[in-house]
Amino acid sequence: MKFQLRASLLLITMLFIASLSIKAQEEGSETNDTSANNFIYSSKGFHAGLYIGALWANQNTAYIYDGYGFDENGQRNTFANSILYNQLVNIYGGANGGIDYIAQLLNVNHGDWYFNQQNMPINLRYTTTYMVGLNTRYQINKKANITLNINGSKLLVNGKFTISSATKTNGLLNQAKVNEFTIVGAEQRLMFQLGYQRIIGKNEKLKFMVEGGLNIILSKAQKNQAILSSDQNGGSNNFTIDLMNVYNQPPYNFYSKKYLIGAGIGAVAGFGLHLTINPRYTVQLLYNPSYDRISLGYNPEFKLQHGVGLRIYYNMSRI
Repeated sequence: MKFQLRASLLLITMLFIASLSIKAQEEGSETNDTSANNFIYSSKGFHAGLYIGALWANQNTAYIYDGYGFDENGQRNTFANSILYNQLVNIYGGANGGIDYIAQLLNVNHGDWYFNQQNMPINLRYTTTYMVGLNTRYQINKKANITLNINGSKLLVNGKFTISSATKTNGLLNQAKVNEFTIVGAEQRLMFQLGYQRIIGKNEKLKFMVEGGLNIILSKAQKNQAILSSDQNGGSNNFTIDLMNVYNQPPYNFYSKKYLIGAGIGAVAGFGLHLTINPRYTVQLLYNPSYDRISLGYNPEFKLQHGVGLRIYYNMSRI
């Protein structure tokens, strides 16, 4: 489904660029023949456009999806108080006489498996994802522009944790297998960028561009799940644990708003190619690094992120 969505976005973008090329050919003669038009396009004014690209997020905040969670003071839980440990051992692990779903999944007896701190997820990482947005600029002259962009993205986090199973030999427990499972997270980001853009070069069609400005990032953690599946039982005992559900209960619902939703600040730059198709349409291919503080978790820091994308402008100013 995710692959189909990204493929659809790419197809729409390619069709859109193709339509621009066709329109450029149709309108090229119109813009050169002022007798057939009662307007011309100004070198000053507003340009509105679309942006589509890829984002490589910094890994600094991926730890909030590692299953530890936060305590009532907003600090990281200890292992014994962690959300993942509580769910696996106390809720799904048959504590207090309940059903041991973990043992059923691993096809072992109750008590023949264990989960300790060494089994917790480590090195969680954001995956490369898309970024789309509405980009505008006010053209002061042929070289200078003031830009205002609104870009959005949905980030995915992936990691692994383990559960160790054991068998009994002559009454003694011996470790038999380390079972690996997946932990995932999802996060929304909305970026507001205000900056200055400079067009460089003398060629009428193809030039270089540089830009820079302020970046404000709204972030929200949306999903955190532990996915347990096993081929041993034909998938009949597979299940997913919602680790975010605990933040919907008092008093964590208060802290989730503080540590799982935030507004950060940073600086963004851009370098790339500036192609003028005709006076109406402009295309930019650019690399966008940014130095941001993502305000999630208990210790947000400024870190570098990277993006590449395609921007298409439409000139809205006529005289």
